[in-house]
Amino acid sequence: MNQLMHSIILSDFLFHTMAAKKAPSSLLKQLGKRYIERTCADFPQWGSSLGFTKFEPLLAGSDEQTRRERIKFLEGLLDETEAIPAQTMKADYWLDWRCFLSLIRTELLNDRDLARWRSNPQECCGAAVGSVFELVIRHADDLGKARLSIEARLAAIPDFLRQGASAIRNPVPLWTKLAIQSCKGSREFLETLGETLRALSPEPERTRTLARQAARAFDAYASALKKKKPGRPHDFAIGRERFELLVRERCGLDWSMQEIETEGYRLIAEISAELEQEAKKLSGKSRITAAQLLVEARDAWTPTAPLLELYSRSSAEWRKRVIESGLFPVPLGESLKVTPVSDFMRDHFPTAAYSSPGAFERKQRGIFWVNDLGLTKNNSTEALREVRQHFGLELTSAHEGYPGHHLQFAIQYRHPSHIRRLCSHAIFYEGWTMWCEKLAVEQGWVSEPIARLQQMHDALWRAYRIVIDCGLHSGKLTHEAAARMLVKGVGFTPARARADVNWYTPAPTVPMSYLLGRLELERLKDHMMAKESWTLRQFHDWALAHGAIPWAWIDQSRLRD
Repeated sequence: MNQLMHSIILSDFLFHTMAAKKAPSSLLKQLGKRYIERTCADFPQWGSSLGFTKFEPLLAGSDEQTRRERIKFLEGLLDETEAIPAQTMKADYWLDWRCFLSLIRTELLNDRDLARWRSNPQECCGAAVGSVFELVIRHADDLGKARLSIEARLAAIPDFLRQGASAIRNPVPLWTKLAIQSCKGSREFLETLGETLRALSPEPERTRTLARQAARAFDAYASALKKKKPGRPHDFAIGRERFELLVRERCGLDWSMQEIETEGYRLIAEISAELEQEAKKLSGKSRITAAQLLVEARDAWTPTAPLLELYSRSSAEWRKRVIESGLFPVPLGESLKVTPVSDFMRDHFPTAAYSSPGAFERKQRGIFWVNDLGLTKNNSTEALREVRQHFGLELTSAHEGYPGHHLQFAIQYRHPSHIRRLCSHAIFYEGWTMWCEKLAVEQGWVSEPIARLQQMHDALWRAYRIVIDCGLHSGKLTHEAAARMLVKGVGFTPARARADVNWYTPAPTVPMSYLLGRLELERLKDHMMAKESWTLRQFHDWALAHGAIPWAWIDQSRLRD
């Protein structure tokens, strides 16, 4: 045996011996702390998003050297984590270990194996504008308080984008197109923000100049992208093997891509038949579709009060309903503020959206944004058309606020495990919100007579996502074919269908996680209530106490109690 091989074996033996002497839970906690500290150093904007205010003025991590050194750090961290003797761990510590492995493995897949920081130019420009946007959202009540931090990030944007552009290689053409569009919107946002901050600054011209320089940097980034040699049109597809790895690590499921696709088609057929019956029952006609009924209901809806008032009232009613029903835990100190989107942010928000507090933020207050574009119209007909885009706001309120995203995150961000607070598995948090919508209809909490049809139609949309998710990443479906499926199957306009498919392409397994997550939740709920004689409240308490992790892992952990 040569000397080098002997040294490697000895080093590996010593590492495993030292690891075995430490309590696995203690070692895991140390590794988690190292991960958080290193990630905050590499990407300080990530640190501020978690609630660590000392990172608010900083923006970094787009350069090639940081990326390469980080990959080495993650590879070492993965070796150490896999070496922990986790099989003897109790349930909670085992879940922490499994979640931490998933966090590292998926990041390595994205950064080392797929090198998305090279092929997806949206990552860099999105991080740049997102770092400013995050501060604006967090300090919307008092922008003056955050002005210096925002200015510091504005000053850092030109170098951040320049370094990011130099790292781009063979970008996926669709992602280049979307990044260029994003640059235009980012420039407009920063220019408008500059005028807003200028009024708050003791040096107004300096503040406006920083904003304009940052805005022009997005133009330069877009110009640099246009000169890059493009990759192949379908290079967003990650292939079966990598997709199935993500299915295991993000969804906790040991399913093949073919099995998932088959399940998607089965769900489409099942939900379509149920929708047809529901539409026939509501209309008395056999030839009208659910999509047509929903459009008719939306176009007949005239709000009885301003949208902000309706959403505020709905949010308060949902919170009261959740508490009085006794079906959900509501932690002390949580709060949800319903607030209008500021004028300079209107073009960057959907009709309504939720912003959670940081995972480590002391004040756990969520923000429910209401974007009333009707206020921007002088013509009453056009204003009403915009307002009607909010049709079904009761279910939207349940999804975003109580008992949906806000309640779930308010509980998760109190978890004693720092690793668990970092978890963001869509199969849990999107499955949870879909369950909340379904339960709201079943309990008769939504007053709209068409609510069940709306909830089922949304489920059909999510069933199509399962098939499309698999098709895009296996190479069976082009972007155009996937959009056509949504137009034909769900009744989307071509523009809406294309926009939906756009975000599917860089997020494999996330689109399918919505409906599969709800079904996994219901499978586990039904078992616990039937076999263990649990109440629904007991199930909700137990499920939400784990954080946003795969349902299958929660189920497996029961064997360790």
